[in-house]
Amino acid sequence: MKKVVLLLGICFCISIVHAQRFEANPIDNGDSFEIRVKNFNKLFGNLFVPDKLAPLVKEKKETQQRAEWRDKCAHRLLTDKLKQILKEIGETEGGGLWLTVYIDEKGSVLTVQFMASSTVYVKLPAKMLKELYSMTMKEKLDPSCYDFNNGRVYAVDGFDLMKRAVSPETTK
Repeated sequence: MKKVVLLLGICFCISIVHAQRFEANPIDNGDSFEIRVKNFNKLFGNLFVPDKLAPLVKEKKETQQRAEWRDKCAHRLLTDKLKQILKEIGETEGGGLWLTVYIDEKGSVLTVQFMASSTVYVKLPAKMLKELYSMTMKEKLDPSCYDFNNGRVYAVDGFDLMKRAVSPETTK
């Protein structure tokens, strides 16, 4: 019975995360926004503490693997519409959109956080942000790029989507 209740609790927690209700917190006097799932601290506060963070493995092979994953992931996530919006903002006002993923020891994405400049935040439709979140949640990272020893249970990685959207290599 206890296992059933625990399983239902975990399913409920996961369904809350996938409901994709976001909270945006202004930073830098409102020049940027941290966007993450609503109740982030309540859902992940006990898990995402510094002593549980798996450090990066700094060997050349793993560093290259992470760079390749970032490029492939950005290519999959930058839909034509998102790329168009980011390019327009980049050409007229400037700004940024960073994506940060929190992963477990299997490489599965636990949650996603965005950092957006105010210029991007006000022009990025909520529906598109939800789609971006859902697509990112389906990504898988190679956990061998992180040191999950000694009770380390999560790792963090991320990249700049704006930079890739306006880059001549990704606009082809």
